[in-house]
Amino acid sequence: MLALFLALMAAAWLIEAQDDNSMAHVHGAVSFMRTGERTPIIVDGPKKLTAVGAQQMHTLGANMRGRYISDIDTPTGLGKQQITSLPPNLLNNELVYIQTLDTPYLVASAQAFMQGLYPPYSINSTRSGPIADATGLLANGSAIDFPLDGYQYPHIASTGDMDPYSIYLAGTNNCPASQRATLMYMSREEYLETRAESRSFYSALDESVFNGHLQQDQIDYMYAFEIYDYLSYAYVHDTNVFEMFANDSSYDGVYDQLRFYADQQAWYAWGNTSSSSSDDDYNAMAGRTAAAMILGQLQKVVMNGTGMVNGQASTTDDWHALSLLFGEHEPFVSLASLMMIDYTSPNFRSVPPFASAMVFELFSTGSNTSDTFPSDPEDLWVRFYFHNGTTFSDTLQAYPMFGRGPSGTDMPWLDFQDMMSRIMTNTLSDWCTQCNSPALFCWGVDDSTINITMGGRGSSSSSSPAVSPAVAGVIGAAVTLAVAGLLFAAAMLLGGVRLHRANRNSHKSDLGGFKGSAKLASDADLNLPKNGVPPAGIVSFGDGKTAKSGHERVGSWELRKKEFGSEGRGDGDEESRRGSFEAIEAAMSRPVQPEERI
Repeated sequence: MLALFLALMAAAWLIEAQDDNSMAHVHGAVSFMRTGERTPIIVDGPKKLTAVGAQQMHTLGANMRGRYISDIDTPTGLGKQQITSLPPNLLNNELVYIQTLDTPYLVASAQAFMQGLYPPYSINSTRSGPIADATGLLANGSAIDFPLDGYQYPHIASTGDMDPYSIYLAGTNNCPASQRATLMYMSREEYLETRAESRSFYSALDESVFNGHLQQDQIDYMYAFEIYDYLSYAYVHDTNVFEMFANDSSYDGVYDQLRFYADQQAWYAWGNTSSSSSDDDYNAMAGRTAAAMILGQLQKVVMNGTGMVNGQASTTDDWHALSLLFGEHEPFVSLASLMMIDYTSPNFRSVPPFASAMVFELFSTGSNTSDTFPSDPEDLWVRFYFHNGTTFSDTLQAYPMFGRGPSGTDMPWLDFQDMMSRIMTNTLSDWCTQCNSPALFCWGVDDSTINITMGGRGSSSSSSPAVSPAVAGVIGAAVTLAVAGLLFAAAMLLGGVRLHRANRNSHKSDLGGFKGSAKLASDADLNLPKNGVPPAGIVSFGDGKTAKSGHERVGSWELRKKEFGSEGRGDGDEESRRGSFEAIEAAMSRPVQPEERI
């Protein structure tokens, strides 16, 4: 009887929550989205967004358009919560902020998403209307569209390894402390037990299904995420693999078990912060930096609407009604753990499907239809949604944050701001120090520089003049040259080193300089691609099998060539996570060294 009563109360609350949702006025939203389907990470060469992945992201963009863009008669999939400041047809890049890593498949994911959010728009039919783009109107009275029937060009901010703002989307990159914390899982009892338990399961997989990308002795729990990532791609694109999993009775349940082990590995690698003995949570660094970005973008909306932030008067012209962040799965897993979403929804202890999205909406409530921004921040609320990939459903599901009960999906803005500030990594100097990062942009950074609380570019601490990462790099280079000059002078004085003028009559290279200025027919064009950024990362919400033993199984870790192997990046495009298997196994054979922290 008690269970029935609770069920009825929960149902009544859901109905009430839906009614309250109709009273909500959304003033801004931040969405962190995982890429659409891409080629497997263990395959050599640059990873590419597939046609399936592009369609996934386009569908997600169209659904977001139906939810947020005004004057759309029929909402598609995700419900309808208009942000009235967003224009209905023509993209305004000043109101929509888009950031991604400079990895090609992530940039392509953002482009496909934006094609759905703001599809091509022809001004020919509306050239006399108030929304006509004057740049397309000609003096003779005719009109001309942009290519592809009015394709709209979004401004996508892409960041590489040398850009300090890349830490927002991939906080574990260039972060040895985070990578070390992740590898510590491989020395723990949970890992050793699961690896031993799963050995017979993995050994039963035929090496041939990996087409030479993995050897038989590498088909092991150590590479659980990489194995599932590869076979999930093959399940969609390889007829033989599909037939094996779908029609061969001997493989019943194998696909789900592969996903279960991958989810478990991912959780222990980038989540599971409740088991941490301190507040460091270095394994969740991807979530800590993403939290700073999310909070910062919402703070800008509040500053623009109320002129206040943290109880102090402040103004900003750099605000965006809709912020769209594109990355991989690590930040999802970390954020779910840091925000304690997994406490009420254990399915968050896994890897999210492709084209999944975390959405944070800032809203106020009221019975009128006015979108006037509240003057008091206490009248603002935040709601967290998760979209579980376009292949599962086209709905947004609200979840409570920070251990609140099922009815606590609506969180007061001031409480949200306080809790997010506790889990995030606040400044660039904090990140550099905590990570012990060798990144060039960490040179010369001190406690007063680059406050990233506000998210986005141009934010700096108000306590003292900020030193930009670029200037810090120049200062570091200048200091290095000065030191080198002093050492060379000392060598001349004390070591007898002397400089001599070259013989003017000596033979000069016919090529000039190092090789010459003339381009030979045999010379290939020299391409210097941007530094690729390894995929960063939430949760695959499938029916993972329960563990055979009583242990909770969730976690994963990242295999990177840069960290464990001597090989470079494929085509200069991005860093493969396959890494050097031999180097990892050799490292695992050494005893674990104790780590002391103060």
